[in-house]
Order: sequence, then structure tokens, then C-alpha cells
Amino acid sequence: MIRIDPAVRLPLFLAIFMVVAFVVAHAWENRIQAPREYSNECSICHHGGHGQVSEIAPIFGRVGPIAQTPAGHHYLVDVLLYGLDGSITAGGAHYNNSMPSFHRLSDDEIARILTFVASQEMPSGAPTFTAADIAAGRAHPMSATDVLQERQKLDLQTPVQ
Repeated sequence: MIRIDPAVRLPLFLAIFMVVAFVVAHAWENRIQAPREYSNECSICHHGGHGQVSEIAPIFGRVGPIAQTPAGHHYLVDVLLYGLDGSITAGGAHYNNSMPSFHRLSDDEIARILTFVASQEMPSGAPTFTAADIAAGRAHPMSATDVLQERQKLDLQTPVQ
């Protein structure tokens, strides 16, 4: 058994308590921030996440399943970082529109938004995104047309519906 000097116990306990409090507070802040960031950045075009027939693709209920594979996870990071331009099929409907790049947002903001959207209408096991995922995506700049081509390749492997 490890013996801790009584003079060290209280400062050690306080330090551990502060670290735990910081981690919990940070997680709580992310939980509160994500819906607000989604609302500010995505909701208006995506009509609350459910899209608009023939105009804007729905994202709720779709992003989580797409992100289940490493290639799908990577693709979604690229969509937010670099946008998407061209014709796609989503949820059985056809869309031909442009999504702007959100590269101006921080890695943390993009990760929170993607994690929030992935968790919507997904009962359990929703994928998460980290700032490191976003930073890795930034390391390989693309155009919105390149992202469309990435989607088309992914669609051949695992349909992106």
C-alpha cells in the first residue's frame, strides 16, 4: 500500500478535485455549445436538420450512420472544412446545390457540430468527432468539387444515403 504524507494529502486531493471539476465543466460546456453552434451555422439552410425537398439535403439521421466507417467519418470532416458542390442523392432524393466551407470555424467548433449532428435521431452508439480529426482534415486542403468526388468514391464502397 502506498503511504501518502498527511501534509500532502489535502493538496493532492484538491488538485485531483480541480482536474475532475475542469473535465466535467468542459464536457458540460461542449454539451451546451454544440446545439447553439449548430443552430448558428447549419440549421437555417438545413431547415432544422430535416432539409427541404429538392433543395437542401437532410442531415439528421444521416450523418451518424455515414460517420460509422472511417472513410465516412473523414468525408464528413471534409464536407464541413471544404464544402460540397454538385449533384448528390440523399435519403432517396436528388439534390444539386452547394454547401459552403466552414473552415473559418475552429477545430473544436467543427468537431462539436459534427458530433451533435451525428447524435441526432441515432438511438445509441453515435460517432464522435475530435478537434484532432478536424486538424488532420485541414492538413490536406481540397476543393468542394474534390469533396464531391470523395463522396462518389465512398458511395461505391458504402452508399452514402
